[in-house]
Formats: sequence, C-alpha cells, structure tokens
Amino acid sequence: MRGNSDPSGALLLCLGAGVWSFFKGFRVLREGKVIADTPRIPIRSVPMGFVHIRGKAESEKILSSPISHTPCCFYRVEIDQWKSSGKSQSWQRICSDMDGYRFRVADETGKILIDAHSAEYDLPPAATREVHSEQAGNAATTSATGASDADLLQFVSYARTHSLTENIGERIDKRIAKANAATNDPQVEAKREALRDLFAAVPQVAKGGALPIDAFAKLASLTGPLKDPEKEQQRQKMLERLQLMQTLQQSGGLPIPAFKEPSASGRYRLREYLVLPGAEYLIDGTCVENSETSATDRAFITKGQNEPTFLISSKSDTQVRSEFRKRAFYMIFGGAAAALGGLIGLLIHFHMF
Repeated sequence: MRGNSDPSGALLLCLGAGVWSFFKGFRVLREGKVIADTPRIPIRSVPMGFVHIRGKAESEKILSSPISHTPCCFYRVEIDQWKSSGKSQSWQRICSDMDGYRFRVADETGKILIDAHSAEYDLPPAATREVHSEQAGNAATTSATGASDADLLQFVSYARTHSLTENIGERIDKRIAKANAATNDPQVEAKREALRDLFAAVPQVAKGGALPIDAFAKLASLTGPLKDPEKEQQRQKMLERLQLMQTLQQSGGLPIPAFKEPSASGRYRLREYLVLPGAEYLIDGTCVENSETSATDRAFITKGQNEPTFLISSKSDTQVRSEFRKRAFYMIFGGAAAALGGLIGLLIHFHMF
C-alpha cells in the first residue's frame, strides 16, 4: 500500500496540465497569426466579419469600478483565493467578474460600437488589493482611496454568485438554442429571453436589490396553458399573485426584501482592469449587424461565432504580436516538457521504465 507520499497524483496532474498547455499553445499561436494577418483599417471602412482597428474609447454612460472607484466604460476583476493544503500554499483563481456598458471606439474617420463582455483583455492592472476577513476591521480604507475591506469581501461574495449564475444561464441558454434550432419557435425564444433576464437579476438580488418579478411573471405566462387542469389552475393563481406584486412594485408599495448575501471569509487578492474613456485601444473582433430596431448603430464588434478571437488591448500592434508569439512558445514547449516529465515520472514510479 502507498502512503501519503505517493507522487502518482501529482505526476498525473503534471501530465494533464502539460497536455492542456501544449494544445492551448497552438490555439494561442493561431489567434496571434489571425491578428498578424489582418490589416488594420479605418473605422469608417469596417466591413462585416473579423476586423482589426484602433481608436479612443467613448461612452455615454460611465460606471465606477468596484475596487478603485475609477470612472470607466468597462471593468474586469480577477479574484484569487489563498489556499493551503498540507505543505502546499498558493493563490488559486476562483472567479472573474466584469460589468459595464457598450462603448464606442473612434478614430479620425468615424466610430463603432463595442460589446466587450466576451472579450479577452490585454490591459495593465489599474488596481491590486489583498483582503483578509480576519483583518478587515483593522485595515479598512476610505471611499476616497477605493473600496473598503468590508466592501471588497462583499464584492467577492457577489462576484461568486454572478459567475455561477452566468455559467448556469449560459448552459441553459445553449441547450434551449440547440433544441430550438430546427423549429425556431417564437414562444421558445421568448422563454429563452425571460430566462436570461431572470438569471441576470439574481446577482442584484444578492446585493440587496428588488426581486425580478417581471421576469418571473413573463416566464410563468409563457409556460402555459398546461394540459393538466389542476396544474394549469395553480399556474393561473401564481400569475395573479405575480401581477399583483408587479403592480405593488411599480407603485412603490412592495418593499425590497432585506436580503443581502453574507460577506466572503478568507484571504483574497483582487486585480482590476479598466477600459477608460479617452484612452486608446486596439480591437480585434467580429463586426456583426445590429439587430436592435431602435439602435442608432448599424453594427457593433463582438466575439464571432466562426472566429472566436476577440481582443481589447492597450498595447501597440507590434507588442501584441510579440506577446502572442511568446505565450504560444512558452505554452507549447513548457507544456510538452511538463507532460513528458509527468509521463516519465509515472513510468519510473510504476517500474515500467
């Protein structure tokens, strides 16, 4: 029998991580080649499809970032937790959170809308903070210099909920879209939209916001009529209650529930990346037609279905290409070395080599 010093688990992990890094490196190499082979064009001449542009960020709506309280168009926060297991101690990524509005990038020829939620960001960190729940009361900062430690722990809790609901919502959305691809039923699409609204509202409820009664009512109205008379009667009663709650909520007569998710406990590191108004960015993404009838922009740039590369970077074209080459090199050769080392270690450990 093998004791606690059995290295087979670590060697298998090394082998698996190495194989993943090796194949991921080729994907990074491909993305870099796509960007390098796509010429930069003026925004006025942007066609539908994959494009490479540069311009200054502009936004009609600005929000305050959660860590440094900096006015920005868009933010992304990466959250790591300090974890200990035996003699091993390290930072481990637990989630990322992002938020913001669609913004435009403009050059001397024109401007175009950017939907940044699914982008990869190559930006310098605007702020880095560490917080420990056991020390939060002793080192709280003021709002003038950013979020307090208590606010950061609350944000970690919110970000976890937001990340979880987004992942669940995306999976359900993809399953519904796949099931409805052949029939293209408008009612199913309406249910899909109602589910999106419902999952999007969950993190705000965790922050102490109002219940998404409109989304509940819309979803309940789209699920009928049911074949079972008893179940249909129950659905109608639920609809009546929801409609009453909608009326009370619109008139201000429905109090917001006093629910707030408890703050996170433990030690965390938060890194904040920002898209700032007036700053210049390189954008590599897919230009698609804007289907919103009320929109003033005929098109916007997002992550494409056929070409998944979508990058927002504050670096120059030369720097971006060099970074992609370096990343691909380290991932391919580093992954190959790790996988080979793990495999050889396993063969030696099981006396097969």
